[in-house]
Amino acid sequence: MRDLRAVVYGVGAMGSILTRLLLDKGVKIVGAVGRSPDKVGRDLGEVAGLGRKIGVAVDSDPRRALAVGADIAVVCVSSYLSTMRDHFAVCLEHGVNVITIEEETVFPWSTAPDHAAELDALAKSNGVTLAASGAQDVFWLHLVGTLLGASHKVEAVEGHCAWNVDDYGPEVATHVHVGDTPEAFERHIAEHGWPDFVVRATLEALVSELGLSATSWSSNVTPVLADEPTLCRSQNRAVPSGHLLGIVDSTEVQTAEGLHFKFSMEGRVYREGDSDTNEWRIRGEPDLHLRNEHVSYRFTTCSSIVNRIPDVIRAEPGLITLDRLGKPSYKHGALG
Repeated sequence: MRDLRAVVYGVGAMGSILTRLLLDKGVKIVGAVGRSPDKVGRDLGEVAGLGRKIGVAVDSDPRRALAVGADIAVVCVSSYLSTMRDHFAVCLEHGVNVITIEEETVFPWSTAPDHAAELDALAKSNGVTLAASGAQDVFWLHLVGTLLGASHKVEAVEGHCAWNVDDYGPEVATHVHVGDTPEAFERHIAEHGWPDFVVRATLEALVSELGLSATSWSSNVTPVLADEPTLCRSQNRAVPSGHLLGIVDSTEVQTAEGLHFKFSMEGRVYREGDSDTNEWRIRGEPDLHLRNEHVSYRFTTCSSIVNRIPDVIRAEPGLITLDRLGKPSYKHGALG
């Protein structure tokens, strides 16, 4: 058994957690890619807060970092496939498999079909695989699909999750308009709309996994307002009463087979005592209910990614959506 070789592509909060988890699983990190001037040139072990050097310097040039040869790149940069296209392409061109926390790649065929087709062809031509994973892999897709396996008849499936904005830094807080007034938020939505891919991609993957056919989709986003001044740690300020703590992003889908699906994702600044949750209700014969407390989405996104690495390396070449990757499973010991 040889060491599995990986490049950590993106060395922010998620990349730092992943660095430790990869090393714990016996993965040999051979490269690291970052853009922040205060990280480039430093040892990844120090950047990731390990308290020790691992002999890999953070490089601003992905081609240089990938040229050393790797089995897989663990990519943690942004959430949009349109902004991730070039990052994925450079990995695939180097013959390196990609696993990413970028949410749209979970199932991008409706929301970003051109980019998806291009990257699928590029991956196939280089004999490698591109796939996304994260907390949604277990909690929003396969756990729900498994629960549905206990159903005789299903009429409707409804899910809701909550995650803490402060776990992901100031850029994410800005993205969900933390601190904005309701009026400013509504103006932004009226002028620019709202990307519905994160929730929609999850439901599309679930519908696909169940072998159903969607006939209609609808999405909406609503603000979550502070009822008292609330500290936003990532922005280092208090959100005034009546201003946004975050948003609820919801998507509904109707299928040709008559099943109705709805999923709502609530991302906001937490108050004391709040925790990440995952809850699903299935209406049918019988009615079923699933609820997970203290899910810790930031960590379980990273641990799910690490457990998925062997699955991605073994998968057929191309862009493989999460419904086609098989059931996730715990990988004990070294991943080589």
